[in-house]
Amino acid sequence: MDRMGLPEQGRALQKAMYEDLERAFAVSPDPMYQMRAPWLAPRTLAECHTVDGSLQSLTLAYGPWDTDQPHIRVTTWRDLPGQDFEPDAPADLLDAPGEGITIGIDGNATAATLVRLASTAWLLRADPGRVHLLASGRGPTGDLSFEPLADIKPVIDARRRLLTSTVKGLPHRAP
Repeated sequence: MDRMGLPEQGRALQKAMYEDLERAFAVSPDPMYQMRAPWLAPRTLAECHTVDGSLQSLTLAYGPWDTDQPHIRVTTWRDLPGQDFEPDAPADLLDAPGEGITIGIDGNATAATLVRLASTAWLLRADPGRVHLLASGRGPTGDLSFEPLADIKPVIDARRRLLTSTVKGLPHRAP
């Protein structure tokens, strides 16, 4: 039994999930967005949702996964029939008043709402066409412009590396 990593069955499920995501991404009629000029690295797949083979949402994380450190999460989602999807966002940001700003999405000026808290947390919401975009983070906002993600494989590979390094860093436990 492999005690330092996922059992074979878990690895097979994970591989199938990534393959399904790659297929859904390739045939998605709508773009999923990434930061045009990220100032934090690495860029990693954080979360995704598919419904009957259709990509509904994709979240990319920039920076460390330690939420006390500066980081950014970018979620793009589309409305699918019969599905009520809303990405996770801190309630204090959702309840705070926002300011109307203009951001760049795929080279187009797009209206957005930006909320900033004294704690350095912030949230941005835009609705460019048939998809919705929510970016949130801690620390400076940096350049809030976005472009379509052209290739999903690098962010999947980054997630694999992150999960592998996290598992390798865990102490070994006796059975």
